[in-house]
Amino acid sequence: MEKLMSYKMALAGILVVLAGCEPTPDRQESGVDFVGGELIIFTGEADSPNGAWCWFQDERVIVDISDPDDPVLMFTAISASTEDVAEQGDLDFHWYRINTDQGGVVELHDRLGQDDHNVAALYQLENGQIMALYARHGVDSTTYMTRSAIHNPEVWGEVDAYEGEARATYNNLLTAGVGSKKSLLNFSRTRGWDPNFLRFDAQSDSWKYGGRLLNSEGRPYLKYHANEDGSKIHIVATDQHPRDHDNSIYHGVMDGEALLDSHGRVLDSDLSDQEAVGPSALTLVFQGDPDNVAWMSDVALDESGQPVIAFSVQKDGRDKARGSAGFDHRYHLARFSDSAWQQYEIAFAGERLYPFEDDYTGLVAIDPENVNRLVISTNADPVSGAPLISSADSTRHYELFEGESSDGGKTFSWNALTSNSTVDNIRPIIPVWESDQRVVLWLRGSYTTYTDFDTQVVGVVQTR
Repeated sequence: MEKLMSYKMALAGILVVLAGCEPTPDRQESGVDFVGGELIIFTGEADSPNGAWCWFQDERVIVDISDPDDPVLMFTAISASTEDVAEQGDLDFHWYRINTDQGGVVELHDRLGQDDHNVAALYQLENGQIMALYARHGVDSTTYMTRSAIHNPEVWGEVDAYEGEARATYNNLLTAGVGSKKSLLNFSRTRGWDPNFLRFDAQSDSWKYGGRLLNSEGRPYLKYHANEDGSKIHIVATDQHPRDHDNSIYHGVMDGEALLDSHGRVLDSDLSDQEAVGPSALTLVFQGDPDNVAWMSDVALDESGQPVIAFSVQKDGRDKARGSAGFDHRYHLARFSDSAWQQYEIAFAGERLYPFEDDYTGLVAIDPENVNRLVISTNADPVSGAPLISSADSTRHYELFEGESSDGGKTFSWNALTSNSTVDNIRPIIPVWESDQRVVLWLRGSYTTYTDFDTQVVGVVQTR
């Protein structure tokens, strides 16, 4: 199902920032539901009432620049509805022509499941097709694949299914290898609740099991980012779920065949078998403990091709039962420089997003074209930690702040991207787009749990 729509811009009550306006973190902008730019609302129609995403699938958002004069923004989201059962848990693909304000929605999978973990990973093939790969949240062993028409995001083909040997969740599409050994890979959590990968066989037009990336006692969480030529993949991992472990953060590199640490030392020369190292065999980025429980948000590469990691740290969980902590989070940024990891606390991240998941925050997005610029979601002042109380409804809300660093990520200055909101603003994303513009997308509304949300997908297009 495909639907054209005219996107709503700058809702009533939204104040548009004038050029040169520079809000500061200790002064919220006036006006109800302030947004620093023209707000684009991608959901809210009958066939796509709202949408949400988890942050362990990538790329969730891509920009097609096949025609430089007609860049097309594309993403998927999981819908939810309190009124229409037919719109609960649809996997919706959204496309938007940035220069002409035209776009539409295609339903890739009807009622896949009202769970934001079911969102798809996207990848643009060399022929201009968009591939979407997705799975239900650990419900079964099926991974689904569908592709668009060539250079046409409005038309999609049939859905194919790959049946694995274990329940699947999360998908991440990247390439690794060089020359004839370069492959399209899909990393997901399958066998042993560990990260495994599939390898795409172009001749048979199908996926085949590739191997086990890591082997953990629990369920490690991973983020991935390919280098510029798509020959290597940067791996960022935790020990387990932060609910179960006082997580540290680790980094390594996968070259298509082997797993290496940050310094290039080989940890596993054959990833095709079931023998694999644990996350702690990778290079330590941040040491966790009961007072510092880490969970990654985003990873990017700097201008030298070195990794940069944004993550949150829960500070108040020592000796506390699940659900009784998570009221003090901090955002950190780590950079690999001079053959060593350097990391710094850069902002207050506020409270947990919802009860009983004490480590969930509003998240951080790194600008992939300039790693010295971030967007964070927090319900605390990023500098002082004071609660952000909206003058619109006297309620504490998650707001977005844009940060910029002039000292390599040690410190940041913060400007409000949203303020005085009547709803929360969470889970920002900045897609890769080599341009003098950038897109920031996020979820705006009420988010209660990963299966219960009423959030619109919104965004702004900014001048860099």
